[in-house]
Amino acid sequence: MFVKKLVEKASIKKTSGNSSDGLKASDVDPRLVFHHGVPSGGAKFAYDTTLRILALATKYIGHSNGNISVFKLDQEPSWHLAQMKYTIPLSASHGNSEASDDTAVTHILPQPAADSKRVLIVFRNGQMILWDIRESRSIFRTGGNMLQPLHTETKKVTSACWVCPFGSKVVVGYNNGELFIWSIPSLNIGNGSASKSSNQNTPLLKLNLGYKSDKISIGSIKWVYAGGKASRLYVMGASDFATSNLLQVVLLNEQTEARTIKLGLHLSECCIDMEIISTSTEQSKNKQDSFILLGKSGHLYLYDDSLIERYLIQCQSKSTPSLPKEVIVKLPLAESSITTAKFISNNPNMLTSEDEYYRQLIKNCPLFVPVETNQKDGISLSSAKFTGFSNVQNLYITGHSNGTITFWDASCPIFTPILQLKQQSENDCSLSGIPLTALYFNSNSLLLVSGDQCGMVCIFRFKPEPYATNSFLSLTGGTKKGTDHIIQSVKRVKSNGAILSLNIDPSSMHLAVGSDQGHVSVFNIDGPTLLYQKHIASEISAGIISLQFLTSSLHGFGTNILAVGTKDSSVLALDKETGNTLGTGTIHPKKPSKALFMQVLDGQGEPINGSITEDGLELSERNHIEDATTKQLYILLCSEKALYVYSLVHAIQGVKKVLYKKKFHSSTCCWASTFCSPSDVGLILIFTSGKVELRSLPELYLIVETSIRGFNYSPPKLKSFSYSQICCSSKGDLVLVNGGQEIFVVSLLVQRNIFRLLDSISCIYRKEMKLSQEELVPSPVIHKEKKKGIFSSVIKDFTGSKEKHAPILETEDTKESILELSAIFSNENFPCDADNNDNLTVDEDEIELNIDDIDLDDHEEKRKDQSILGALNKKKLTGKFQVLKGRLKEMKGNIQKTSSKEKQQDEQAGSVDQIKKKYGFSSSNETSVAKLAESKLQENMKKLQGINLRTTEMQDKAKSFSTLANQVLWTAEQERRN
Repeated sequence: MFVKKLVEKASIKKTSGNSSDGLKASDVDPRLVFHHGVPSGGAKFAYDTTLRILALATKYIGHSNGNISVFKLDQEPSWHLAQMKYTIPLSASHGNSEASDDTAVTHILPQPAADSKRVLIVFRNGQMILWDIRESRSIFRTGGNMLQPLHTETKKVTSACWVCPFGSKVVVGYNNGELFIWSIPSLNIGNGSASKSSNQNTPLLKLNLGYKSDKISIGSIKWVYAGGKASRLYVMGASDFATSNLLQVVLLNEQTEARTIKLGLHLSECCIDMEIISTSTEQSKNKQDSFILLGKSGHLYLYDDSLIERYLIQCQSKSTPSLPKEVIVKLPLAESSITTAKFISNNPNMLTSEDEYYRQLIKNCPLFVPVETNQKDGISLSSAKFTGFSNVQNLYITGHSNGTITFWDASCPIFTPILQLKQQSENDCSLSGIPLTALYFNSNSLLLVSGDQCGMVCIFRFKPEPYATNSFLSLTGGTKKGTDHIIQSVKRVKSNGAILSLNIDPSSMHLAVGSDQGHVSVFNIDGPTLLYQKHIASEISAGIISLQFLTSSLHGFGTNILAVGTKDSSVLALDKETGNTLGTGTIHPKKPSKALFMQVLDGQGEPINGSITEDGLELSERNHIEDATTKQLYILLCSEKALYVYSLVHAIQGVKKVLYKKKFHSSTCCWASTFCSPSDVGLILIFTSGKVELRSLPELYLIVETSIRGFNYSPPKLKSFSYSQICCSSKGDLVLVNGGQEIFVVSLLVQRNIFRLLDSISCIYRKEMKLSQEELVPSPVIHKEKKKGIFSSVIKDFTGSKEKHAPILETEDTKESILELSAIFSNENFPCDADNNDNLTVDEDEIELNIDDIDLDDHEEKRKDQSILGALNKKKLTGKFQVLKGRLKEMKGNIQKTSSKEKQQDEQAGSVDQIKKKYGFSSSNETSVAKLAESKLQENMKKLQGINLRTTEMQDKAKSFSTLANQVLWTAEQERRN
């Protein structure tokens, strides 16, 4: 059986004839070009108020033993985190005052107005340490596991934040639902001096908001300072069930009365984290803050912070204000769920738009797009003026669950909607509300065809360009006033079942429609009239996944063919004019699996029709094949479990001839497509495990194996659409969308740039985004004598107690502070502890070799199925051992020199050694360090010799196996010739 497989492989190599000219690894460079949106699995927000950067983490990173490391973001050579030398070890910060097993650091809070000098370190066990950065020492201690009843579970810190603009108060939330406010020494209110032994074990205040009685852990805390008038604390509980009290906003200032003023926000789902951000655009003059929440489903919820402030202030006057409403937002595609999509990159008929146009477009585009706003008024989405498709470099077309079709200008990374078609139901003018399942677009013939879940097919024919300038258009698909200058006609045809595939024959303008019930319908678009309909039965899974028009020669006569691929991995050929089956029937694998993709290729692996020319932009480069008599045609079929390349000539006759085959063993394929390089065509495969493969055509050689970081494919549930939508342009540019919330753009070809303004948009840090000194430091407030409330002792530091003069704030120069901190963090402050820390990156060239660190014993059992490549790589390993041997010999020479120098001293002490030996004591020579080192050196040398022997033996086996393989191939070649 082994020899038979080698013979088949050798014969296939000989007949291909173009393997050396196929797609090569040097032609491709798969890389993530742009990633935008809310990543799946988001867990934690972080917001920079100065640069207005919102970060969302999917994983946590750090030390679990309580040690603290400092990292910096290096721009060169490529953006990466580099660990600095400054550390805060647990022994220096936490100390041994309270022994606890849970000493992980949960929060590091720079002290306001002194953020370059002090940080508050909050441990999970409740201990809080105020750390002086410059002096590298603890200056104040508080918190801890005090005030806990006996025989109860120890409470843990889950959240913390400052509740004072000067850093004198901090609120801490615990897993048992408790909220404590603690006092911290501050440099700006006169209590900044603190000795190392300073400590406090009693909180200033305990907030009772009902979380403890409901046994809900405190998930997150955020505080908004409002000049002492309406400062408020946002508190979110961590629970698996959404309740009315899970999210509360509490008024927290000195003017608050004895009763607690709070607002409960009821959410439709439980949330993971929250943040206060600024959503103001460059055009808006007034500062606008928003309260944003991340739901477990990945959706974002937005509240206007000013409305919440107004509500709390009105509650003080005992009035009944209206409750603020949440706004669901989608980023970056503000539409209903995407059910199908097409991507067309590098339109050769343009470029007329300038980069400045896109710069202004991005500036005017809001950070978050409310879904409600989009449904009521699409103009708020974009200020783009649609004049035609020829002005768009990259076009992204999406079909949605409500029947809407949206065209997006994808020329720059921020996709912008430019045109929208709202499909009407057949009997009235309302939106159909039926999910779209298939799209076909040809920009040369200005035809758009859509198919939905109920079998309705709509044919949109556009008028010649250019169009009159208009803002974002919401078209109804009819001939009403306002759409006459764009839409020429809209026609509808019906098929049985949900539409899965669409294709148009450019020579006859016939439309082929395939449904999930196995029906193939061919229409004349001019009518439209039904030419014929054929049902292809299947015992496994009915459904037409691919339709392709082509012309071939069979028995010397030209035949117009419609190639059909079905969901059960069957392939058959129909007469394009009559719909009759050519040959004896279908061909299919012995063990069929769900088919994903079918494509007809010529002898060079180039696609003839279908998805490559479906975008309408490549027809000038790869014209419709009128006669294929001089070329060998292939059929590529991709399924979840395998790849097959059939001979088209044999398939037409109903004969299965497999030319190439590749089975998947480790994971299941979930998506496949072809793409064109300047010289060849390749195949891209995406697997459910996240693996991505690029293969040559038609031989199916593996060129590159990689993965898309952050992308997780979610397979569709029963009778529903997939959460992930993937499409690929003919140029090898992929757009992957997760739930309309996250976009990945991947480019496959080397040295290919598809986006404008990519560098400027990808740059998160912007120098012009610098807040004024008034925004950085809160302005002092003159306090007036009023009746004290329950928070007066807590908030009195905001306004300087009862004095009319506000405290003098110590301001810092931001640039100077950063440079100073960089210098501090670049030096080791605890050299001994720094050596014991686990570094994330280690330079192997800088490791000093110690003879006591060498371990040459075999601790693992050798695998029997070691590859030839692995055996050959032993040469490199042998070279390293030779270098190691040289070092050991050098060390041995040094030891011998040392022994010779000490020889005279040993002779003088000989008499003393003899006396020691006589009385039963060991001599100094027998216990010398040199002797011990030499003994261990000889032992390791023997181990090295054994490794060298095993390496030589493995190399000999590899050569023998290579010789045997060559003999088998030579024998197979001789048998084939005979």
